[in-house]
Amino acid sequence: MISRRRFLQSSLTAALVPFLPRVAFGATLKVRPNWNTFCTTPLFQVYLNAISLMKANTNAADPASWTYWVNVHKNYCPHSVAYFLAWHRGLLYRFETQLRKVAGNSALMLPYWDYYANPVMPAEFTDTTSPLYIANRTGTDVSHALSLDPFADTVVNFQRGLTNAFETTLESLPHNPVHNLIGGSMSSVTVSPRDPIFWLHHANIDRLWAAWCAAGNGRTMPVKTDPYWSGSFIYGPAQATMARTWAISETGLGYQYEDQTMPTTLPPPPPPSQPAAVTLQALSSTVPGALAMSLGSGQDLALDERSVSVVVPLTDADRNQVRSLLLKQAARKVQASVDNSLRVVLDGVRLTGLGNKGGYFYKLYINLPSGAGASQPEATYLLGTLGSFEITGMLNHAGMKGMAMPTGGGVQLVYPMTDALAKIAPASLDKLTITFVRVDGNHPAKKGTVITIKEFRVEASDTAP
Repeated sequence: MISRRRFLQSSLTAALVPFLPRVAFGATLKVRPNWNTFCTTPLFQVYLNAISLMKANTNAADPASWTYWVNVHKNYCPHSVAYFLAWHRGLLYRFETQLRKVAGNSALMLPYWDYYANPVMPAEFTDTTSPLYIANRTGTDVSHALSLDPFADTVVNFQRGLTNAFETTLESLPHNPVHNLIGGSMSSVTVSPRDPIFWLHHANIDRLWAAWCAAGNGRTMPVKTDPYWSGSFIYGPAQATMARTWAISETGLGYQYEDQTMPTTLPPPPPPSQPAAVTLQALSSTVPGALAMSLGSGQDLALDERSVSVVVPLTDADRNQVRSLLLKQAARKVQASVDNSLRVVLDGVRLTGLGNKGGYFYKLYINLPSGAGASQPEATYLLGTLGSFEITGMLNHAGMKGMAMPTGGGVQLVYPMTDALAKIAPASLDKLTITFVRVDGNHPAKKGTVITIKEFRVEASDTAP
């Protein structure tokens, strides 16, 4: 008969199996575990103690403090621009290294939250007595943020600026909406690392990148000698710069994940949306290169709890221009770079006080039919997402670059639509319909305006900016 002591020893050994180093390509790799595994092991308490110590450290200039890493993300993080994935991989690596130093335990590794398998935030993060808790979250279920689009066989390129690019697709869904639906600190680029769930979310994003690379089947990363990798990343004054080449692969940084396979299924889908709750008519434009302008001089487009469609009537001249651009797109033999000749432009985009809290986002579609999703995938019509995280990201990016805010405040967001419209190949071009579909988390924001848009327009040009 097995003794109680022997049983406990064997159980502990089994629990620690995912943490044991693995050998790949002749190198010994540490393993970042799934949260469900991690929180059942002795390292869970080590992790909690380290986070408590970092939060208690009030010296923001010290990498051993929590605030140091919040500020690094605020001051250096790239969002909606190149190196979104690679810079954050370096951030996780440097933070993880510091976490081990604070803990005094070299075995400690960052865990990840696999929300494709378990879309509800782990219970340990909602325990009000835990250092993992933060009071201002607005949601805990990210089911509505998830998408299989990044893992389609057609997504074979990596970097932003190319068609079928993994980095761009993954950032749009699920990365941004996970931030938006959790809300609170997570819905703002400038302070999102205050929430401990941030680190598990980004570890999972990093894991999905590793899984995409491992899947092969035409998926291609720029080689190490590609000029794309020249230069370095910055992680604050107390950290040395990191050469971009270090972030090409997770194995190059000495780790891998417990599970490095791409998701193939989604949690049960949410109830179907009813997108045409409100329909607005765009007015004629006086802006050079624009097919349609905002809803009138000085009149804001207000987004609230409803979905809204903006109908853009096209003149004969407009239709001819759009057809010409679509024919050029169809004639391209190799779709290497994103075609930005047709685009939706949102100018003067601002958050209200309610909108700042998060807990929602919008999906932007072009010519969304009533039965979308049944005969064609969502990605056919999807242009991108809009929420608190996207808006604060643009504000933060402008601040990092020292750019002046547009007159009247707000930011500009641009959604290329040439590729999407070419895929749809509409028989009639008498109008274009841009639909903002509201998506809520499990604790929706109160009813009211969350985003205002000073100017909405559809632009067309033979030479896109």
